[in-house]
Amino acid sequence: MNKLTLERSFSAPIEKVWEALTNADKLKKWWSPTGMEAPHISIDLRKDGVFRYCHKGSDGKEFWGRGVYQAIEQPKFLSWLDTFTDSEGNPVPSSHYGMSGEEIVEALVEFKLTEENGITTMEMVGDNPHDDSILEDMKKGWNGMFDKLEELLKNA
Repeated sequence: MNKLTLERSFSAPIEKVWEALTNADKLKKWWSPTGMEAPHISIDLRKDGVFRYCHKGSDGKEFWGRGVYQAIEQPKFLSWLDTFTDSEGNPVPSSHYGMSGEEIVEALVEFKLTEENGITTMEMVGDNPHDDSILEDMKKGWNGMFDKLEELLKNA
């Protein structure tokens, strides 16, 4: 499976970035692509615990997903298996949301955090279960979220 790797640096201590990744109230402020919001987020931060979220567009359309935590090493590493779900949390194929793909796909998402001189660098590595035609859209979506995260950390 192809991988998407993105790296961002934030003028914030590692603990603040970790909190933004693991606190539902903080995630609601940034865990959605540009033009969307995250009205529902719940976190059970433990191995095999579930992170549920909803991305809601300005048109009211909702996209639900979940992550099942694989590894948690506070405050340096966090990973989960991510998949689309219905609003009840049941895994669904991307076709459920009008995209291509009839299979239920779980994609590994990993966040690695390091801090030096008050600057936290976050490396996100995510499986790209699709062909490369969607890669630019994936980058745009993730970077839009990370832009919101940067704003949140500046104003924290």
